[in-house]
Amino acid sequence: MTFMRRSFIVLFLGFLFAASSCSKFLGTYDGPEIVSHGFVKGITPSNTQLFNDRLYPTVQANWNGPGGDKVWLAVNLGASTEPSTSVDDNPGAAGWFFQFNSKQGYYHNGTTLTPQWKIISINEDTNWEPANDPCTLLLGLGWRIPTVVELRAFREAPVSQGGMGEGNRTSAFNSTLNLHTAGRLQSLNGHLIDRGIRGNYWASDQFSNSSGEVLGFAEASSTFAGNKAFGRSVRCIKD
Repeated sequence: MTFMRRSFIVLFLGFLFAASSCSKFLGTYDGPEIVSHGFVKGITPSNTQLFNDRLYPTVQANWNGPGGDKVWLAVNLGASTEPSTSVDDNPGAAGWFFQFNSKQGYYHNGTTLTPQWKIISINEDTNWEPANDPCTLLLGLGWRIPTVVELRAFREAPVSQGGMGEGNRTSAFNSTLNLHTAGRLQSLNGHLIDRGIRGNYWASDQFSNSSGEVLGFAEASSTFAGNKAFGRSVRCIKD
């Protein structure tokens, strides 16, 4: 029965791949489940074929501490392909970027930003509210943006348990979550910076009215307070 179910998934994914130009994680996927979504107004960058359908592989975490016993997306939210290296600069692997406590996704192909950048400053006293959580809105109840405690536990978890071992971007890529340097979007104009150099992933916790908690990595890694108006990557977790 397990073999038949897995074969059905591969055939199903193959059918969708034939109908779309986007990569759909075919072939060797053997994770706990596959999740998907279509176009959602106010979240999906644009109602075009490039963005309308997404299928995501997932992974089961296995480190001690918060988030270590949960299912996570194996790629960034909005991604259409998996990263091939820690410094992959493929926009399809980067997925979509989000400003803190905002559900709108932004896509940058290296030249053009979709949709148009609107918010350049955020000052509000709130964590990421469930009503604005793109993980919940796209993937369903139970899915959410991880807390900073969960991201810290992942960063500090030993490599042998699938964590980062407090390492750098290479450690992030070789981890269970397979994070990479997708870059970020500047607050003033949505300009793309640091793709292939630095990874920035939002937590759902705010640090202050103008800053949210972020897991960042390049030559080293840390969690830090980041400008809420910057666009950063999101990696979803399931309760």
